[in-house]
Amino acid sequence: MTCAVGSAPGWDPLKIFKKTSPKVWQLNIIVLSLHSNNQNRKDMLKFTNVTEARRQTGVTYLSSVSMTYKHKKSLKYGELTLSLYLAPAKMSGYEVCAGRTAECTKLCLNQSGKNLGPQKVKGDFINKSRITKTKLFFEERDFFMDWLKAEIDAAIRKAERMTYKLSIRLNNTSDISPEEFHRDGVNILEMYPNIQFYEYTKVASRVDLMKKYKNYDVTFSYTGYNLSECEKMLLNKIRVAVVFKNVPEEWQGYPVVDGDKYDMRYKDDRNVIVGLKYKTVRNKLTSKVKFVVQ
Repeated sequence: MTCAVGSAPGWDPLKIFKKTSPKVWQLNIIVLSLHSNNQNRKDMLKFTNVTEARRQTGVTYLSSVSMTYKHKKSLKYGELTLSLYLAPAKMSGYEVCAGRTAECTKLCLNQSGKNLGPQKVKGDFINKSRITKTKLFFEERDFFMDWLKAEIDAAIRKAERMTYKLSIRLNNTSDISPEEFHRDGVNILEMYPNIQFYEYTKVASRVDLMKKYKNYDVTFSYTGYNLSECEKMLLNKIRVAVVFKNVPEEWQGYPVVDGDKYDMRYKDDRNVIVGLKYKTVRNKLTSKVKFVVQ
């Protein structure tokens, strides 16, 4: 691969050349390579197997299976959850959160958990990996999809061996329509009609996909500025997720269920509030923030 610098919106290659570990330098080069000036290239990357894909990109995996703290909770319910984490907002140069606000961008869970503090040893390794994955999604869609399909197929086999159910959440730090995850005119919901997909969204029209695909479930998210939309969702039996500093038993006249008990929202009733306790992120929560009910 060449290391030519592209001109994607918001892209500043100078920022990533810092003193980091060899692993991060490899990701730096991959990210720059994916932003080459060769805008008309087609299928530069060809997927053959996962091992080769890792070698080509410097990324260990696209998705994980019940590895994160919240997704490990699925094991108690006899279920594995395959989850995908991309670079949120416009961190990669590509917008992946169409309905975001300035507040949710600032307090995004992308900056929580293992990605909370400055990674002095490895550098900003997690974010760089997510940026690379996001660029692969937009710039090498067929390669990305072939790799993702290989991981899903492996997860299906694992679930079968364990006699567990498998669910998939494509958007953990993004808000992309599942119909955009496609290969040869077939989207991922159509590829795996017997697998349950679920996610949260701030895009109101996304809920219409539940009528089109029986294996898709979505929970609408409160932003602090879309209360009227949330009320319409609840009246139409679409559950709404709200972030609270202290989770109540009831909000706006609707019962609140514990959204931190497990992540598989499709198990919840429709006309309820999913109460999510605010998690500490890199940026500080202030009393002016409406995104979190305080």
